[in-house]
Amino acid sequence: MKPASNICIVLPYPPVYSETFLLAHVDRLSASVNYLERFPVEVANEYPAQTFVDRTEKLKQRFKASLHRYFLNPAKRVYLKNFFKTNDINLVLAEYGVTGSGVLGTCQDLDIPLVVHFHGYDAYSREVLDRYSQAYKKMFAYSSALVAVSKHMVDQLVKLGAPREKVFCNPCGVDVTKFNQFSLPTAPLQILAVGRFVEKKAPYLTILAFKKVLERLPEAKLVMVGGGLLHDVCQKITESLHIEHAVILKGVMNHEQVSELMQQSRIFVQHSLIPASGDSEGSPVGVIEAGASGLPVVSTVHGGIPDIVIHGKTGFLVDQGDIDGMSEYMYRLLINPELAIEMGKRARDHISENFNLEASIRNLRAILDRYVH
Repeated sequence: MKPASNICIVLPYPPVYSETFLLAHVDRLSASVNYLERFPVEVANEYPAQTFVDRTEKLKQRFKASLHRYFLNPAKRVYLKNFFKTNDINLVLAEYGVTGSGVLGTCQDLDIPLVVHFHGYDAYSREVLDRYSQAYKKMFAYSSALVAVSKHMVDQLVKLGAPREKVFCNPCGVDVTKFNQFSLPTAPLQILAVGRFVEKKAPYLTILAFKKVLERLPEAKLVMVGGGLLHDVCQKITESLHIEHAVILKGVMNHEQVSELMQQSRIFVQHSLIPASGDSEGSPVGVIEAGASGLPVVSTVHGGIPDIVIHGKTGFLVDQGDIDGMSEYMYRLLINPELAIEMGKRARDHISENFNLEASIRNLRAILDRYVH
């Protein structure tokens, strides 16, 4: 960063275990960084229109809206303005679009450049886009730069009304040196899936695809890491299909444990899709880490995944919902170790060149440098 840079990174909440990219921004940006969390200002004037059968619920929503509008929002704005002035902030990096909308007014009042970093749901979720439609338009107009994590997201932001010249593509990255090349000749017939058990990652479809593999290759195993609302549902599915002996649900694990599992597996899988909410992936870190470990990836044509996985070279991509295609590619890689090794080597090279953490931070730093006062 420029010598006089004094930026503030604002987050809507403390980063969760899967949001390593947020921690990387805080830890690795070479600047005098003031780190704020839990300070999004609620900017929607109205809550989403809903038909409440329960009158009590309707009253609760009205009370919540009034509480934000007349008490919490003004208090947050006063705090933010004082914080920015006291710390002589000359640029704000807002993580997620809704956070950018929340700090917009304060940045405008103090004439502070605003860079907004989009990551996923904030660019795709129908509820978010409906609720923040007007706020996003104002934010697009004022912001100095908007950062997307995939080519698909760049197009999405432009579609939402962002000026094309303000939108920069900067994919998430990983520290490739922390991921060792896996040893396929000694790896068991194990398939690995890592990610939150949520709708857009469709873990239940991964299980259904694996069941088809199991019918042809009874010694195969599927290890799934992560937690979320669909975890127990997936447990019930494995039990009802009588494949719980071959599907191991590990729950949440740290990065060292996940890295070790990658060394013990032959394939990484993720069946991302667009759920009814419209939510979509940005650049899934789990898929990037798998490639960094030299694992071939079987995934879907979704969001930024085609940027990460080159079909037929570093892995295979299927249409969303195509469990037959996913099953066939998993089976093909399990029975053909030479193909898996070749694809895995290409995957590691591709990640090293295009999804390196240092390069991602360097690119973000260059964007911030361009607009800091």
